[in-house]
Amino acid sequence: MKKFGLMLASLLLLAACSDDKEAKPAAEEPAKEPEQEVAAEQQQEMTEEGFITQVTTDKILVNNIYFAIPEDLKINFDNGTEQTDAVIGDIRTGMKVNVDYMGPLKQSFPMEAEAESLSILIDAESKSQSDALLSFINKEQLSRLLMLGQPIVRDNKIGFLFSNMENGKMSEVKIDLDTHEYTIGKE
Repeated sequence: MKKFGLMLASLLLLAACSDDKEAKPAAEEPAKEPEQEVAAEQQQEMTEEGFITQVTTDKILVNNIYFAIPEDLKINFDNGTEQTDAVIGDIRTGMKVNVDYMGPLKQSFPMEAEAESLSILIDAESKSQSDALLSFINKEQLSRLLMLGQPIVRDNKIGFLFSNMENGKMSEVKIDLDTHEYTIGKE
């Protein structure tokens, strides 16, 4: 009788641990509403400051994020004291920008989002940084530059990690903001 009881208990234990979905009543399946609530909570307004390193007809690459550019995108020039209207045709590689978007980012590489507004920074400091970056891009003929993280400005130099998306090489660059001379070190 003990053997029969042990065998019955074992079978019940195995049945309880079964992965068979048909054996479970529909009421025990987890509801998907909490996941949707979490996704809604993660939707928040975010801003990415950085440099445009690629421009296509419908998106731009800022740092390591592709932003879809809808036709009705609100764009302005910002000189630090006032903002003036701009249009999609004003967007150029090398520009320093602030992009407002709703998070979270689409998990891909590079990451993706849709821009809600774009400010092209044209104050003296931003213009100097943009000119130095554009000089580097043109001299190195980098048509597919991906910045890895935020550029750092220190001692009149701008530095950042980047990946040349054409050959996959990752490097660090430091560009002098006055002379536009630069050094590239392997990462």
